[in-house]
Amino acid sequence: MITLKQLKDEILVYDIINFIDEEGKHIECVEVTLTDRVIDVYMDTKEVNIGIIAKKILEQGLYKED
Repeated sequence: MITLKQLKDEILVYDIINFIDEEGKHIECVEVTLTDRVIDVYMDTKEVNIGIIAKKILEQGLYKED
């Protein structure tokens, strides 16, 4: 299993995405580009940094090792 530090080191860039879906619901997510994949993390985008993003990825079980 990947550690928090390893995951933080793998994050290359992230983009904050806010949009309204077809049902009129406001969606906030962060698109995270790692060295080998792209992960969408649905989270509050008011405060975003690499540490928070990495914790959310691990909490939500979004990083699956090959």
